[in-house]
Amino acid sequence: MKKVLSIVLLVTLIFSVISFPALADDATSSATVTSGATASAPAPTTPAPTASAPVNTPVNAPSAPAGETYTVVSGDAFWKIAQKFNLTVDQLAKLNPQIKNINIIHVGDKIIVNATATTSSAPTTPAPVPTTTAPVATSMKLYHGFGEAANYRVRGESGTLNIATASVLFDENGKIVDLTWDVMEISKTLFPAWHEATQEQAAIDAFVSSVETWQTKRERGLDYDMTHLKAKGAADNASKKEWFEQLDFYEDYFKGMTVAEVEAWEAKYTDPVAHKPYKMAYPELLTDADKAVTATLTAEETAMLVDVTTSATMALEDGHSHLISALREAYEAREEVK
Repeated sequence: MKKVLSIVLLVTLIFSVISFPALADDATSSATVTSGATASAPAPTTPAPTASAPVNTPVNAPSAPAGETYTVVSGDAFWKIAQKFNLTVDQLAKLNPQIKNINIIHVGDKIIVNATATTSSAPTTPAPVPTTTAPVATSMKLYHGFGEAANYRVRGESGTLNIATASVLFDENGKIVDLTWDVMEISKTLFPAWHEATQEQAAIDAFVSSVETWQTKRERGLDYDMTHLKAKGAADNASKKEWFEQLDFYEDYFKGMTVAEVEAWEAKYTDPVAHKPYKMAYPELLTDADKAVTATLTAEETAMLVDVTTSATMALEDGHSHLISALREAYEAREEVK
């Protein structure tokens, strides 16, 4: 009997578990709670974190240089460097106060072309990106002019006709960007047929042929021999520079000046008789009149004239030629370069 009752109870228990699984779960839960153990909810399962945009964490910005520099190479001029970096000559000059004369720069010189302010080491955040594009600096306007001035110089029983020419590039402020001077000196030695008494065709043909061989002072180069190096075997002028070498210096020196400034320079720093710059590099050559004038100059002006007369001592406006007059005419005839 006990055996039968055990079997009945076992079947009933199995049936109840199969028919009511939820009750079984509840029973299990109740049993767990009544056991006195603390129940804790299982930790929810979270998906793996996805990559997100990085947070702009402040960082120490590197110190920028005091200014971007450019190294002068052969063939450079101050105005060319300004144009290369979309600056005016005045803007570039203000960035480089260490350059006392913008007309004289040397290969290897360091020129500041961008005044980048030095940043501090304090944490900074990135600046917002502007929505509009900053206007790009436009290149300066250029003007070209050609001028000439003729004068006759009496030399003994004859003379020479001198035709000075100036081909000049000016900026929009009237400052010299590029300058080329030259002189055609016409003497009787250039056209011997001109002095023939006859006007026969042969003489005219000879004259025309001779004109084709004429050369300007620049074209004559060392053959002009202003230093007498070829004639005497040793240069006997103060600077020991030939005519074209001295003119090369003046052309470079006056870049960045206006015509009015060149005229003012010539009026102040050359003697009123020979129109040559006061030879401060050769004090033994100064006359008493020169010394009286130069005694009133500042130390900076004296140093400038020492530099100038080391390279050039010839006149730019005298009986030999009227180069400054040609420069003035070039300015008055200038036209914009398209």
